[in-house]
Amino acid sequence: MFDPDDFQLEDFERIAQRSQEAVRRLGGVLGELGTLTGEGAAAGGLVGATVDGGGRIQEVTLDPRVMRLDSGSIAEAVTEAVRMAQDDAQRKNQEMLRAAMGEEVPTLDAAGIQSWFEEATRSMGEPLPPDMR
Repeated sequence: MFDPDDFQLEDFERIAQRSQEAVRRLGGVLGELGTLTGEGAAAGGLVGATVDGGGRIQEVTLDPRVMRLDSGSIAEAVTEAVRMAQDDAQRKNQEMLRAAMGEEVPTLDAAGIQSWFEEATRSMGEPLPPDMR
């Protein structure tokens, strides 16, 4: 249990050092999150989708054989492929953040992580390095 009367300067320094290490680890992950993609497929592989780390669609591919399906089935297959790609990207985000932070992390998109990182850096009185803005 925390006892403020027994709090030593060394305790504060240790906490500050751990916080700075966590921010550095997260900073390293930010660049990787920007290049992360998720992939999904549907209709037996006839429809494919690729999304970026934030879940935005980068590409949808249709095998010509998918045109044998009716328009409703094609629309459902595209939707399913995109959702699978988004789930894949989110899973990869979480894995990368867990590896960097060593603990359970909330589900965040790249923009949310960037915002959290900037706030954490400001609260420690250190400017955000230009390559991480």
